[in-house]
Parts: sequence; C-alpha cells; structure tokens
Amino acid sequence: MICAVIVAGGSGSRMNSPVRKQYLTLDGLPIVSHTLMAFDRYPVLERIILVVPEDDLEYCRADIVAPLTMDHDVKVVAGGRRRQESVSNGLTAVGVSDGIVMIHDGVRPFVRPSLLSACVVGVNATGACIPAIPATDTLKQVDENGVIICTLDRQQIRLAQTPQTFSIGLIRRAYQLVGRRGLAATDDASIAEFAGERVAVVPGDRDNIKITTPEDLLIARAILDRWSEKVPLITE
Repeated sequence: MICAVIVAGGSGSRMNSPVRKQYLTLDGLPIVSHTLMAFDRYPVLERIILVVPEDDLEYCRADIVAPLTMDHDVKVVAGGRRRQESVSNGLTAVGVSDGIVMIHDGVRPFVRPSLLSACVVGVNATGACIPAIPATDTLKQVDENGVIICTLDRQQIRLAQTPQTFSIGLIRRAYQLVGRRGLAATDDASIAEFAGERVAVVPGDRDNIKITTPEDLLIARAILDRWSEKVPLITE
C-alpha cells in the first residue's frame, strides 16, 4: 500500500489574500488541484487523503475534488489548528497500518513522478525519507540581537521539501510519542527525529517550490509556463 496525505490546511496569512493560498488559481485551477492531479498521475499510488480546514470540507469536496477527472478517489478530511494535528488526522484517515505514506504540502504543485519514485525507493533504507536540496547561499547563525554567531558549513545543509515519506507504522508511532510529550515540530521528519528514527535524504527538485507568498505565486506561474513549453504539466 502506497498512499498520499496532502495537507492543505494553511490560512494564507503570508499571501496577504482573503483567499486561502491553496485555493488561489494557477492556470485557471486552484493550486491544490494541480497538486492532486500530480499525485493522481503517479501509477503506483493507491490512496489519496486531502486534509483541509474543517470549515472548507464541503467546499473542497464539491468545488475542488468533484470537478477533477481523476483515476483515484480522494478522501477529504478535516485538519486541526496546527499542521501537526492536520497530518495526524490524515494518518488516521489512511486506515491501514502497513505500507508507505507520502506526506505532502498542498501548495507544492510541481512535484514530478521521478521525485515521488525517488522517495518511495529511498524510504526502504530507514523507513523514513525526505527530498531536500543543497543550500546555495552562505548561511549565518545569529543571536537574539541579530548579531552573527558563526558561519555554517553549507556543504552539510539541506533545505527540506515534501513529500516526506515514511513507513506508515513508523510515522504513526512517532506522532503518538511526540503527542504524549507535547512537542511541536515544523515538519514530519522532525517528528521522526524526535522519536529516534533515522531519516534518509534523496535529492529534491528546485521546481518543487512551496507557494506561500505573492512572490512565490509569480515564480510558480513562470515554472508553469516553462513546463508547458517543454513538457506536459506534471510529467517527467
């Protein structure tokens, strides 16, 4: 069993828009629709769970999922107040305990099949795998006053992306442990790390951007134009 939990519970505060960022349009379709279609075209995937704000459940079922022509059924479930709670709800909705789950940001629409395949292969090493890209800028660690403490070795730094991919049993146990300890994390790999798991890294894709600001939306449109000129959307 290989399934995807697509988390689209953001408020869009950094987008400075009255519309949640996942519902902003890109080439006439909501961003999250592009993301769903990307996963739908991945041939070995068996199940898709879409996690959205509770107030948006009916809207997403009727206006996001229903208009799409897809091979997979999409189960739409309510998220929580934080991403961590939303992912936990998505993992519960997966139902099965064996197999692989790919946890993906709903506002990363440019995920290629080759990246999904790399994550599925990579997870076999440790039960936990994420895509990541090298840092290209010089990295400075600063104190609370904004004064540089040190320069970090960027050769050992990677910028995490999604889908973060796990053995279903492993990530469920990790979430349960972190929940009992009341810990908070910014991504799912951190949850696995807190639980003592080893997380492998595979090369990410610089086109696999997370759209969170107006500037990101401009970049996304440029990527979409480039992809449309050279290859069909969401293909290798």
